[in-house]
Amino acid sequence: MIQWFFLRKFLVMSRCVEGPDENRRRALGQYFTHPKVADFMVRWVLGSGQKALFDPAFGLGAFWEALPKRSRIVFSASEIDPDIIQVWKRKTGESASFVAAEDYLLSWGKGHPNIVCNPPYMRFQKFLNRKAVCRDFERKLGIRLSGYTNTASAFLVKSISELAPSGRLAYIMPLEFLNTGYGAIVKQQLIESRHLFAILRLDCEKDVFPDVTTSIGIVLFDKAVRHASVKFYSLKSVEDLAGFRQTSPVSEVSFGSLDAKHKWLPLFQKSEFAVDSRGSTLLSSFGRFSRGIATGANDFFVLRPSSARKFAIEEGSECVPCITKSSQIRKPVFEAPDYAALYEADRPILLFSPNRDRSVGAGEYIKYGESAGFNARFLTRNRKPWYKTESRRPAPLLLGVFSRGGYKVVLNRSNALSLTCFHGFQPNLFGEQYLEHLFLYLWSNVGREIVSLSMRKYGDSLDKFEPNDLNAALTPSADFLAAMPKDKLPAAIQKIGETGRAPRWVENFFAPLKVAPKAEAV
Repeated sequence: MIQWFFLRKFLVMSRCVEGPDENRRRALGQYFTHPKVADFMVRWVLGSGQKALFDPAFGLGAFWEALPKRSRIVFSASEIDPDIIQVWKRKTGESASFVAAEDYLLSWGKGHPNIVCNPPYMRFQKFLNRKAVCRDFERKLGIRLSGYTNTASAFLVKSISELAPSGRLAYIMPLEFLNTGYGAIVKQQLIESRHLFAILRLDCEKDVFPDVTTSIGIVLFDKAVRHASVKFYSLKSVEDLAGFRQTSPVSEVSFGSLDAKHKWLPLFQKSEFAVDSRGSTLLSSFGRFSRGIATGANDFFVLRPSSARKFAIEEGSECVPCITKSSQIRKPVFEAPDYAALYEADRPILLFSPNRDRSVGAGEYIKYGESAGFNARFLTRNRKPWYKTESRRPAPLLLGVFSRGGYKVVLNRSNALSLTCFHGFQPNLFGEQYLEHLFLYLWSNVGREIVSLSMRKYGDSLDKFEPNDLNAALTPSADFLAAMPKDKLPAAIQKIGETGRAPRWVENFFAPLKVAPKAEAV
């Protein structure tokens, strides 16, 4: 850890003096590699026996430094950022002749005996040259990347295609792709030829990447061997890397049982139960969750009642009730009086949403927004007119997007909309009769355990739901819910509202959904 301390100190000094600054590093998705992680990855990859090693994202040369001393390994690399190459040269006094100054994702026609990488991480919104990269992937590999693919995933797919038949690959990267729609393409490439050996989840992500809040893992891919199954490990510290082969994986799944379209993050958790398929169905059978309203400029669109009066904006027709922060709802059941209390306290709970026949006050407020540049934001500049907000109806069920230690679910009995702090559930005609049943299920301990299987697990104990995660979550079937005593529902909801706990009979009612887990498919 002392070595890592001095590396971090060096990075701070390089940012302050002559190296890449913080904004530039983030723009390029640069997160530098912990030395112990680099040592492990290099050692594992060189186990192939091949005497060459390629790093598609050189950075500060962590994998170069991890090479065994006096070894005859031929090292080569790519690096898009010329400034960081200069930082490395000044630090080491070495020549960087083995580093190609290039964008790896746009450089084709090479093969590599071994590949080790900590790829840059940028979400699709900031993915540099995304269109050109997607075009090349389709033309050269026959792979159509999803528009939501991040740079790290694109790096991995390209490296798999360039790995020599007897080579090994080790990638350290965010593991969110294991649970996302765009990740299906990546997972398919990993399992297609049965060369994926293991994926190691590092639960010590803050020790590995101090500035990142996401789940981190290492993908180990051995092209010389066709494996029967994939091992999924969960390691508590970087020290555990050295002896991970002597520990038991959390799960080991045969290739025949792995589905690229399914979520893989649950494979890093020991399942203490399974869900009874006879009494369950998908939540989408009753309706759908969708994200809250994204304004693109909350500072403009979110108003306090006093601000609306100040600008003479008409409430009801030009600004509407809206929950703008998760903290504004503190009770499981949110009703009209609760919204009225926020209004009287002058909280920011109005959404500017003018119609065509806008008032003079609304027109002046729009001019103010344009003078302040709100119309030039990423979302607003792509809307016509820029101040038009998304059309939504108040959702009777709200579920928090982010959580630690348990998600927030709210029975919304007010006429308030919500921003992206909540996903909102709109029932279909069939699901309207089961709204209260679903609320009780989502609130119950059993429901929380089952629905949480669909969560995306990030670092620092942060959990996140996407709307489609919820829509694909398992819930009791209509026949199961119909057996609930309807006359007892109001009192159960009242108790949750008053105490935050579901009655014992509710917990007992949902308990049969949990059954003994099936044996792992190996």
